[in-house]
Amino acid sequence: MANKWQKLLLAAAAVFVLSASGGDIAPQEVRRAAEAPLEVKLHFFYSESCNYCSQEKVFLSSLADDSQYDNVTIVSYLIDANLKTGGANPDYAVNMQLLEDIAEVFDFSVGVPTTALGGKAFSGYDVTVRYFITQSIERYSQTPQVDVVSKIIEQGVASIEPGDLDSTELEVELPFLGVIDPKAISLGLVSVVLGFVDGFNPCAMWVLLFLISLLLPNSDRKRIFILGGIFILTSALFYFALMMAWINTAVFIAGNLAFRIIVGTFALAAGGYNLYQFIKNIRQKDVGCETTDEKQRTKLMDRVRKIITQNKLILALLGVISLALIVNFIELACSAGVPLIFAYILALNDLGGWSGVGYVLLYIFFFVIDDIIVFTIVMLTLKIKVVSNKIARYNHLVGGILMLVIGILMIFFPAILQFNFLS
Repeated sequence: MANKWQKLLLAAAAVFVLSASGGDIAPQEVRRAAEAPLEVKLHFFYSESCNYCSQEKVFLSSLADDSQYDNVTIVSYLIDANLKTGGANPDYAVNMQLLEDIAEVFDFSVGVPTTALGGKAFSGYDVTVRYFITQSIERYSQTPQVDVVSKIIEQGVASIEPGDLDSTELEVELPFLGVIDPKAISLGLVSVVLGFVDGFNPCAMWVLLFLISLLLPNSDRKRIFILGGIFILTSALFYFALMMAWINTAVFIAGNLAFRIIVGTFALAAGGYNLYQFIKNIRQKDVGCETTDEKQRTKLMDRVRKIITQNKLILALLGVISLALIVNFIELACSAGVPLIFAYILALNDLGGWSGVGYVLLYIFFFVIDDIIVFTIVMLTLKIKVVSNKIARYNHLVGGILMLVIGILMIFFPAILQFNFLS
């Protein structure tokens, strides 16, 4: 009897549910269909002898095997005149002409691998291209877009209108920082920012201030100008020679994946160290150079006093030059590798030798600009004003964030640091 009543209750519940849902079942099916991703056709131009093409083929194979991208159709175009198996490629002329048409429409040089989908095309292949391809697939799966390559095949190059091309700027999403526009970055801006951050470093500043403080009682502007100016100039020349040597060394191995990962990991470690120093010094009133203890500072101060007491200007000059060299060696440890990372970025852009001189000079100018400002104020007023420790403290914060960003870009998105942006 119990089974009979249970069956009756289940039947009644089923009738109630169906009647209550009424005409809602069909609309739900329509909504599910509407949410289905749009079809995306990806056009891949490759050569059998191209190493980067082989790498991208592996990536595209992984896409084809991923159920998340079931809506993506990959069409491959071999542009070799002859097949590896022997004989001529019957599609060579057609595929090559299509590749030339695509290069003309998207305004880049003919080459492989070339990948096109919707209104975007990418020339070459690396981790950044892979990221942008995936990003474009996700966008086109939700947003209708003209398939430019298919339109060229069907109607010719003349049929392509400006509105067919996707002018949306591709962006990179970084951990903690969110989405950034890579084109907002420039090598000149990197030179300015890294040089400025590296310059606000307490190691050399307190030596310069102590040097000037010993000269001030005599009110000899000429002696202050010569000795202080030589100290700053020596610091600049030291950094210039060191960075150029680093660039010329790194340029030979900049393209090596293992070396790039090592440098990127070093940048991440340096960024983490800077953030650690910022947190450690939040409540600390005196922020000095972390690489010198009180005993070492006393020795440096005694050396400065001996230099200042030299009656002969030439001996004082030689003493200041040697002091500047010693202090800047110490400052390299304080800087947590910023000059090394910057030199590697230039090497990554193949800016070794004289081609990198302009960027190094720009970096160095902003590296010493804080010293120049303090020195100029002293020369005009014959008074010394200590730079706030807050600047040195927040220098760790800004420097740490920058180094973390550079480390992430160097390991995962090296093309951004090469400022090689795609159509």
